[in-house]
Amino acid sequence: MPNIVGLGEALIDLFAKPGVPLKEADSLTPAPGGAPANVAVTLGRLGADVGFIGKVGKDEFGKLLQELLQQASVDITHFQADPVAPTMLAVVASPSPTEQHFTLYPSAAEKLSVDDLPQNFIESAQVFYFGSVTLSNQSRKATMQAAQWAKKAGCYVVFDVNFRPAVWADESEAKHQIEKAAKLATVIKMNESELKFLTGTDDLQQGCNTLIEQGAQLCCVSLGGDGAYFDNGHVRGTVPVTDVEVVDTTGSGDAFVGGFCFQLSKLSHPIAGLDEATLRRMIEFANACGGLAATKLGAMSALPNLESVTALMKTIREA
Repeated sequence: MPNIVGLGEALIDLFAKPGVPLKEADSLTPAPGGAPANVAVTLGRLGADVGFIGKVGKDEFGKLLQELLQQASVDITHFQADPVAPTMLAVVASPSPTEQHFTLYPSAAEKLSVDDLPQNFIESAQVFYFGSVTLSNQSRKATMQAAQWAKKAGCYVVFDVNFRPAVWADESEAKHQIEKAAKLATVIKMNESELKFLTGTDDLQQGCNTLIEQGAQLCCVSLGGDGAYFDNGHVRGTVPVTDVEVVDTTGSGDAFVGGFCFQLSKLSHPIAGLDEATLRRMIEFANACGGLAATKLGAMSALPNLESVTALMKTIREA
């Protein structure tokens, strides 16, 4: 059984030309993606023992995604092809290198049911991760059930808020469902706007403390060009961003989550008791993964391997 298991959407991003609003785009370039799938590929390339649960269509895009995960050494035993629904598509416009606008279309990823879930596969893992997109549709029940099994089994449960307003019919319902999921998490990863969305404050420490009081053991807040903030209720701080030439940040957050899950899977002590130095090292590694993912266009195609991350971290430390 894999040591790390992820659940969620795998999709095809259709990219408009960078710097061009979607309404002015004259073509769209397909690229494989989907936040949880990107995390799985990152972990596979880092050398982790990782499995992925999800659904794609029984079409050419679905076959491509299955092949790419398998090539990254991801266990796809429970990554299914739906015989009717198509593979999820996301149209992505990037007006600037650090800004993306997403439009997602209905798909097989919304068809995951509790009956599709491999309970032992989930409960045997050390780390289980998921995001919020599958909470917005009929896959919600399966997503929550998987997280509940993982938590009860003592897994580290990592929740990437990854709030996409376009996939929700109602923002208040989105907040309600994301809050429920966050209460199952050991680690919550979010950006500054997502922290405010969940807690009502843009004060990093205050917002993280609210989530920790609700059950989280660690909060990680991505700060864009300013790095990432971490807080486990005892120690906290900000780790500067890795200095790279940014081309496209689409997969950076996913690579960060993958890098952090990789570090998490190596822990032998509870997160709540980790000291500042250990947490900084974990975030530095995750930042390096996210930084490298921003150096190429696309999400999955830009994700780093362990050799490149190690080399970048060595360069930074020697600078």
